[in-house]
Amino acid sequence: MAPNLDSLMTIAEVGIGFVAFSTIVAVLQQTFGRALNPFQVLLVHFYIEVGLLNVGLALLPLVLFDIYSDPATVWKIEVIMILGMTIIYLPTYAIRRRKAKAATLPSIIVMVGYAIISVLLVLTLIDGFWPPSQGIVTMYLLWAFSSSAIIFVYFLGIFLRSEEEVH
Repeated sequence: MAPNLDSLMTIAEVGIGFVAFSTIVAVLQQTFGRALNPFQVLLVHFYIEVGLLNVGLALLPLVLFDIYSDPATVWKIEVIMILGMTIIYLPTYAIRRRKAKAATLPSIIVMVGYAIISVLLVLTLIDGFWPPSQGIVTMYLLWAFSSSAIIFVYFLGIFLRSEEEVH
């Protein structure tokens, strides 16, 4: 079956749109005279950094198919890149969360989700249940953008609270 690269392009387009929108919302808070506290800065960093990384990961197969003609090779490289990014970024994010003393339910859900995805990616690389494919890549990207949306909705809830509720 031929890969449907249009779906990855759509995911990348939606992802960059989400990053742009969420960045504008964060800037609006400062425009209204409410500076971001360190916890809010951490949340903004998360959904911008993860969003941009995942847009790049969604576009990577388009480039790889210009280099390699074998879909199995492309998807294996893509899964390795996703796993590498996850293994490098998530501990960094966890350390920053711990320094901010911000263990909230949304962050725990996101971290558990990424842990599950990481296990699935490792099983994919060792051909545990299924070979690397566009399906596993799409599943990861959908979770990645969903996790950013979870953090953004949490940030939005903080943004919409009145000054009295925040302090």
